[in-house]
Amino acid sequence: MSDTRPSRGFTLTEILVVLVLLGLTFSALLLLLRRGVDASAGVTGYSENLVSEASLFWDLQRKVFGARKIKVEGNSLYMITTGGSLYPGVVKSAYLFRDGILLYYEFPYAYGALEEVEEDKLQEVGRFEEFSVSVLEGRRELTRYEGFPPYVKVRVNGREFLFETFALRTSAPSELRKP
Repeated sequence: MSDTRPSRGFTLTEILVVLVLLGLTFSALLLLLRRGVDASAGVTGYSENLVSEASLFWDLQRKVFGARKIKVEGNSLYMITTGGSLYPGVVKSAYLFRDGILLYYEFPYAYGALEEVEEDKLQEVGRFEEFSVSVLEGRRELTRYEGFPPYVKVRVNGREFLFETFALRTSAPSELRKP
């Protein structure tokens, strides 16, 4: 005798339960993937900010040390310096902070007023939350200054950088000079 029992298939309820479980599993995986991508984007943004700050630090250090005259007005730094980025020799350069954007200006001739810049030649250095400049002269910190100070202090995104000018090396007493 042959067995003619009908083969049993899946019920609609069983299929729906499997689909719901698969949907929950894929939803959880997509959530984890999205969090990973968001975290990666956050780290990438933070890394780009650090690169911008480090680049600005080294550029400012070279320019401030080579400066022969410095003017500080609010969030702006103007210099006559030998440390230009775009032109060889002595240049007039400026850093201007406007609406969260740090702008740089450089002109190959050091003529005219220090604070005069050509707006169409401003170049964006980067976007920062904070940029401020002051000068240290003796025990005083000045936010408005024109001359040749021993130190320039720059604050960028909560970090402070202290730059020594050539004036300190040439005018400091011998026991204060660095070897």
